[in-house]
Amino acid sequence: MEQIVALDDDRLQKRREQSARVTQLADQAFDSQHGRCEWDSVIKKLDMPLMECLGLFDASLSSVPVRSLPKIVDWLPDDFLLLKDFVQRFPDTLTADDQRLVSAFMNVKQANCAMAYSMCIRPRMKADLFELITSYHDKDMSWKDIYQQIPVFASIDRLQGAYWHFKAKTFSGHKPATSRVRWTSAETARFHEIVRLHYSHGGKYNCLRVAECEFPDKPLQSVKYKFEKILHGQRTIAVADMKRVKALVDEHGSTEDAIFYSSIWTSDDEARLLHLVTLYDPRAVDWATISSELRRNVSACKHKYRQLRKQREPKRVTEHADTVSSAVKELYTQNQSVDWARVSESVGLSERECLEANQFGDGKARWIYDPDTFSWDMANRMTAFIETNYSPPLPVNYTAVSNYMWIERDDCFKMAGLLRGEMTWTKDVLAKVVELRGQGMKYKDIARQLSPNLTAEKVSYAYRRHTKPIRYVPPSAEVKQQIRALVDKHAEQLPFLELR
Repeated sequence: MEQIVALDDDRLQKRREQSARVTQLADQAFDSQHGRCEWDSVIKKLDMPLMECLGLFDASLSSVPVRSLPKIVDWLPDDFLLLKDFVQRFPDTLTADDQRLVSAFMNVKQANCAMAYSMCIRPRMKADLFELITSYHDKDMSWKDIYQQIPVFASIDRLQGAYWHFKAKTFSGHKPATSRVRWTSAETARFHEIVRLHYSHGGKYNCLRVAECEFPDKPLQSVKYKFEKILHGQRTIAVADMKRVKALVDEHGSTEDAIFYSSIWTSDDEARLLHLVTLYDPRAVDWATISSELRRNVSACKHKYRQLRKQREPKRVTEHADTVSSAVKELYTQNQSVDWARVSESVGLSERECLEANQFGDGKARWIYDPDTFSWDMANRMTAFIETNYSPPLPVNYTAVSNYMWIERDDCFKMAGLLRGEMTWTKDVLAKVVELRGQGMKYKDIARQLSPNLTAEKVSYAYRRHTKPIRYVPPSAEVKQQIRALVDKHAEQLPFLELR
């Protein structure tokens, strides 16, 4: 056990030195013109993958000021395009650790990066964005130039549609009853002819303007509703589109070399996936390269790898659970500690498999958070163990964590939650916050002292709720009886006004 602790201490010390080195080089490579670090130079100097460098970067040691871009209009086009390109490395949803990496890469606050990432995944028109586009319209800028300044949406057509939809929804006053507007057969036939003559791929705006001029007596919302109904009712492909597809096929050849994403995984695909993952460091797997090799999405590769690990490892671990537990019990009874290297040699499994299979837990310590006496050494040990053995996309096995730390499993859950910034606001913690706040300490400094990932907003909210003055508390029955007794005793002496 002492050897394991010594190895963990050496590993933590090396990680701290690497983190300080990465942070120092990142500060030296800071580009004040763009407001962010040139990570390419850092990667070349350290000869390390980008994701590993970002994971080692420590913002608390950096002297570079973090940018604040709370609104989407505050983002420059280059920054937003760089963010869209970078987040393609991640699945559809970002974890808290992924958001930290994006924040370090862009040198922007984590909450601002999360907001911009949501706009990348699902672009939507907002009031500030609408006002900015309107100001560009007033300057007679074309839609192409506006799209270059605001590359939020996937295409110019979608930017136009979102703008006009937001304008109609916000400034129309009320939605007209489109179902009450009657269209004659002649008007419907004329509308079909307009769509056939003026509509083309990406030309929805021009066709709609022609229809509005053709039917000035119809409400605007009714014309849009009729246009969408006719457009969605057409299931055939235009002749021009078919000619364009044929020209592309003739130019680029057959589709044998095209990348198709299939939902079916064969045994060869699964074996290929496992082999490709083993070629990388578990903490810095290049999922983009693996996805291109397998011709699948990054999220699909991660999800399948997680399934394969769940299917293969538990069978091997559960078969030796009794053997591992008896070996651990014997060692603990003799030495009051467990040498997992000896357990691994006697059983024939790796140390991590022994940690996952062990069911013996007598003598495990309890972990109770105390803001006055708590030290982060134990939490750092647990973090180093998780990062070494359960790097994403592998789920963390808290049974193994509990056996490694020799602490109750539920307490390991609490410690991990505290590291994620999930604080349980007990009386002792609130008293500590009030004490530090009384000394003039800022919320962000208090949050950093309580937990490394706790935000200043959570501390401020808990402090204000705790110190908020209590309004009205109804008197209890005993207090009411005392009031009645005092009134009866001093009724003749109490001042009062005559009732008329």
